[in-house]
Amino acid sequence: MPSALLLPVLTCAVVLLVSGVAKLRDPDAVDTAFVDLDVPAGLRHPLLRRALPWVEIALGVWLVLATGSALVVVAALTLGLFLAYLWLVVRAVRMPEAVDCGCFGALGDTRVTAVTVWRNIALVASAALSLALGLSGSGVLAALLEDPSLWGWLATAALAAAVTGLVLYRPTADPVTAVDGVVTGELPVDDDGDYLPTPAPVAQLLDEAGALVLLSRETPAAAHLLIFLNPGCGSCEAVKPFVAQWSQDLAPVTVRAVLMVAPAALTSTWPDLSGLAWFDPNGVARRAFGCATPGAVLIGTDGNLAGGPVNGAQAVTEFVDEIAEQLRAAHVTGAR
Repeated sequence: MPSALLLPVLTCAVVLLVSGVAKLRDPDAVDTAFVDLDVPAGLRHPLLRRALPWVEIALGVWLVLATGSALVVVAALTLGLFLAYLWLVVRAVRMPEAVDCGCFGALGDTRVTAVTVWRNIALVASAALSLALGLSGSGVLAALLEDPSLWGWLATAALAAAVTGLVLYRPTADPVTAVDGVVTGELPVDDDGDYLPTPAPVAQLLDEAGALVLLSRETPAAAHLLIFLNPGCGSCEAVKPFVAQWSQDLAPVTVRAVLMVAPAALTSTWPDLSGLAWFDPNGVARRAFGCATPGAVLIGTDGNLAGGPVNGAQAVTEFVDEIAEQLRAAHVTGAR
């Protein structure tokens, strides 16, 4: 049995175990990913979503323990799962909006890109090689017990992989890559911690009639909270029901849901946002402000950024709560 076959099996096992544990720690990310990746409706049942992390963990464990025909069965199931994931990410990378696959819960940057596709191709190949180990009649644990010298070989391979990962790793500076709950693109501050005036980007939106909206003409009359949403995005679906209430609670701030669709699509997507929606069908304004979906930014009456951008459902909700608290404090101060 060639010792080289141990590495792809262990790679699959580690990926499945890390993925499963991460999904258990952040089940909301799994729910969102099922929507964002447009998983077939028949596979979106809550029981299947909750079972997925446990299936991954079980497969990861049995890839290490199983031998012979048992390993063939486990490797075949793993191969089928990885092929399904590959199919989903290939579809997702062609979508007009960036999609978070939720592959590892909230662990790391899980946006679907070309790198995600190549990673999944590598995992499919590793699962296929795992079948070869099972067909040889051996398995990972059996091989390690039979030849203890393989432990040193595996330790060296693991060290090389870790060093390579550390050398190649680069933290992203793209503000649109925020994971739910993380505030990105914070406004610059001076030595005293006060915000420095930062003009809002020049942005053009559309109203419900399809007419051009220039923010530079709207903001002098009232501060504007722009909430960027994309119909079909799972996290956006969680934010959307609160927009109308926020519009009332944050007065005199004007609240607008900026949708990543054309105005004509409002009636077939989110008609309940009629009267509160602007449109950014090509995402130009969203990118200019450094927002993801969902994301939010506050523009003051002076045309400067007053807060944000923030990205993710939790971060947007907390951002709105902070604005509401500041408005209440200002009202109390003004009443004295």
